[in-house]
Amino acid sequence: MKNILTFLSFIIITSFSVHSQGISFEENHDLNAALAKAKTENKLIFIDAYAVWCGPCKVMARDIFPLKEVGDFFNANFVNLKLDMEAKENINIAKKYEVQAYPTYLFLNADGELVHKGLGSMPAAQFIEVAKVAADTENNYAALSKKIKNGDRSLATVKKFITQNPYDTGNGALVDSYFQTLSENQIYTQENWDMFNNYVNDISSESFRFFIENREKIAGFIGKDKTDQKITNALSAAYNQYPDKEDELKKIDSQLFAAAKSKVDFAKAYRKYNQAKDDKAVWDNLWEVATPNLNLSTNPAELNNMAWMIYENYKKFNDKKMLKTALSWAEKAHLTAPDKDFIADTYAHLLYENGKKKDAVKIETKALEMAAKAGNTEAVENYKKTIEKFKGRK
Repeated sequence: MKNILTFLSFIIITSFSVHSQGISFEENHDLNAALAKAKTENKLIFIDAYAVWCGPCKVMARDIFPLKEVGDFFNANFVNLKLDMEAKENINIAKKYEVQAYPTYLFLNADGELVHKGLGSMPAAQFIEVAKVAADTENNYAALSKKIKNGDRSLATVKKFITQNPYDTGNGALVDSYFQTLSENQIYTQENWDMFNNYVNDISSESFRFFIENREKIAGFIGKDKTDQKITNALSAAYNQYPDKEDELKKIDSQLFAAAKSKVDFAKAYRKYNQAKDDKAVWDNLWEVATPNLNLSTNPAELNNMAWMIYENYKKFNDKKMLKTALSWAEKAHLTAPDKDFIADTYAHLLYENGKKKDAVKIETKALEMAAKAGNTEAVENYKKTIEKFKGRK
């Protein structure tokens, strides 16, 4: 009996040790109590701002937070708190710290001031690095914000800030102000282009006007396709927000504006259809607007998604014309991305619906082989059932 009790005690102690080697979170889930504790222990607060439905949050809680190396760093440097940001008692906290996606990692000082923020699931080493930056009073969010507020527009500071805060609504204006500190010869670098391309979308900004005026020179080292795409995207955003400024936007580039307008009209028609899926007029308008865009599209995911939408809905309106069009889009998507089993599956379904049963079986078999190679057992079983259906056995 003594040996059994000793063994059980060892199991319990070992289990507790394994469980407790990761991040030790406060049990009371109370921010005010955590602030008081942080002040007493002279630590920062780490908040795992999560939502109960969030998949990446569950991955972090299951795979990363329990790791010893993660626990060693976080327990030594932070008071750790988990807060469900969609719980009624935490709504104001989410608003105060602008939590807009999950998981968000908040790092606060003992006065409740935000000193750093992280976002998304990530490996342990990267997660620890985020925490190390949070504790770095020269390079965390609070430090960089202070530098920027005091007029620092150096490449190092601006780049660090936008890398840490890629979704900050002020990034475009910040990058624009950075460009104002450069001479013309300093502007033409890949690094500057990347920042401009990712963050500056206001066509009225000085840096965007500079881009338009010097687009040929920029295209010389970036490529005309990329500069055209940037202009088209910016025109799309501007037209979507200010449709009454169509004439003004055309003056920037009439050809690219036509493409931008077409994309915006397509998106609006798509949203309208989702609000009125039984309206034949709305269906017809969607495809009248969408077809020119999709006939020119080389994006396999876009082509596949719209082809599948038609497959699922054409019978409602007995629209055999759009069924044939969808087949052409599915074929183009498959030729563009022949290694994607889900795209092959869409193509096979549309072949079948268009009466090409032998071809449908052939393509669906390819989809099955790709899924089997990838180890996707659920897809394999679905594709097997589909092949049986196509062969008329079910």
